[in-house]
Amino acid sequence: MKKIILLLLLILIPGISQAACDDPLTDGVDYTNCRFSDGQDLQGSYLPNSNLSFASFIQVNFDKSIMMNSNLSFGTFPESTFVRANLYESTLVGGNFEKANFTGANMTRVDFMGSTLIEANFQNANLMEANFTSSNMTNANFDGANLIGATWTNGETCGPNSIGVCNK
Repeated sequence: MKKIILLLLLILIPGISQAACDDPLTDGVDYTNCRFSDGQDLQGSYLPNSNLSFASFIQVNFDKSIMMNSNLSFGTFPESTFVRANLYESTLVGGNFEKANFTGANMTRVDFMGSTLIEANFQNANLMEANFTSSNMTNANFDGANLIGATWTNGETCGPNSIGVCNK
């Protein structure tokens, strides 16, 4: 009887496909809650539409990676690099990006709400319409960054001519 019930459960319950933490990086991969080795070189990775929420990527190189529309919420990414990466419309809510390097990255419409961005480098990054509400941006570098239409930590929108600094 137990075997019949088990068989029925296996047939009736739909299979849930979720990537294991050792699966290769690809479009739409789900690495929720995965912990990875520090200092990995993932430069040029292709992982749009991916879920990296609650994942740990400490000192990881994501330079020139394609990460559009991905979810990095509540992840741990301190001292990681995203130089010239494409994170268009990604969600980084509540993540730890302390001392992360986003130089020249495309971060249009990225949601950083409540993130830790202490000493992060956004030099020459495109942050048009990004959301920084309630983020900690102590000593972050925005030299040459496009902040037009971005929502600042206090909820105010950056106006035209907001290059390197948020002008209301």
